Amino acid sequence: MAMDFNEVIIGFDLGRNSSVLTFYHQNNTEPKTVSAVAGEEKYQIPTPRDLFPLIEQKVELGAALLSNFFKVCFEKLSAVGPMSGAVVMVTMAEMRRDWVQAIRQALEMLGIPKDKVYLQDYLESFYYYALSQKKDLWRYKVGLFSYEEDFITGYELHINGKTKPAMVSVKNRGRICLDEKTRGSRKPEHWKRMKDVRFLEHAKKVMGTDAYSTVYLVGDGFDQSWEQESLKYLCSRRKVFLGRNLYSKGACYGAMSLAGIKPLGNYIYAGPDMIEHNVGMKMFKRGIESRMDMINAGINYYMAYFECEFILDGTDELVFFTRSIHGESMAHKVRLTDLPKRPNRATRIHMEITFTAKDKCRIRLEDMGLGELYKSSGKKWEAVIEL
Repeated sequence: MAMDFNEVIIGFDLGRNSSVLTFYHQNNTEPKTVSAVAGEEKYQIPTPRDLFPLIEQKVELGAALLSNFFKVCFEKLSAVGPMSGAVVMVTMAEMRRDWVQAIRQALEMLGIPKDKVYLQDYLESFYYYALSQKKDLWRYKVGLFSYEEDFITGYELHINGKTKPAMVSVKNRGRICLDEKTRGSRKPEHWKRMKDVRFLEHAKKVMGTDAYSTVYLVGDGFDQSWEQESLKYLCSRRKVFLGRNLYSKGACYGAMSLAGIKPLGNYIYAGPDMIEHNVGMKMFKRGIESRMDMINAGINYYMAYFECEFILDGTDELVFFTRSIHGESMAHKVRLTDLPKRPNRATRIHMEITFTAKDKCRIRLEDMGLGELYKSSGKKWEAVIEL
């Protein structure tokens, strides 16, 4: 993407109960998180109570409510620049298809086109945040402990430097429950000590004897009132950071990387939603046969999109080629059944390619005719390539 230095880069952590807004502009050296209360480091902006139920129940009002919520939040950046030219990365605990559609629709209502909207989950935001820090902080493994809704979940970020580009993974290493049932009748001080012991055991299990450069603690459950022995262990030969805005900052770093402002370099995040195949098609361009790459491996399936129009030349069959990141290649044929009979090069086809899952490529085709000479038949075709 060609980057206008006056554009605002936004990282938005969209949570069920609260959200966090981080931005970058040329006037800043690093992303800055907006406080919900002027002069204080209170980053949580209350999320509308009905928003998640409306989106998840696919109620049309949901996108409008989300758009209004974005608008209210973005107004906090009115002094920075116009939002119509903003690049926005939205991050969530889990990026599902219903949210993908709702977020794009909501931002489009604010004049932000889909080619300036990026989406990722929390673990990918963690990846962007971790690798955007000084290299000493990620020379070895990086740990993340998230304390949300009575559970502490541990994650391990690992870089496989043996591949080119280097593949980066974030693995879930298990969780512990610290709910009221676990607490039982224990008094506050006793419960704090027990939480500390349980977390210490969990941290030791997650990290084992591996070398970790840094550990991040996120979530409202971490408040430094009970983490005594566990913090001593974590801080031994490691850097430890506690924060509330890691995901929104990671989203902002992600948008900056994709916009070319602060690229990460030769690294690929190998997340659970990552497409592992390139998708292309052989075409004649100016009389020369060449392969046209349409979808590149290494992106999340819900971000994959390609559309174009082309002229058929003596065929009713299209051949797509896929190549995996492991080197395997395959050809896939899609036949345009009942294609109207016309002379060669008298049929224009509109094609749209998306993914419904990391291994399911959906191809939609439509007969556009050819100007006034041959009207469109209105025929449409759809095929799903299993990868």
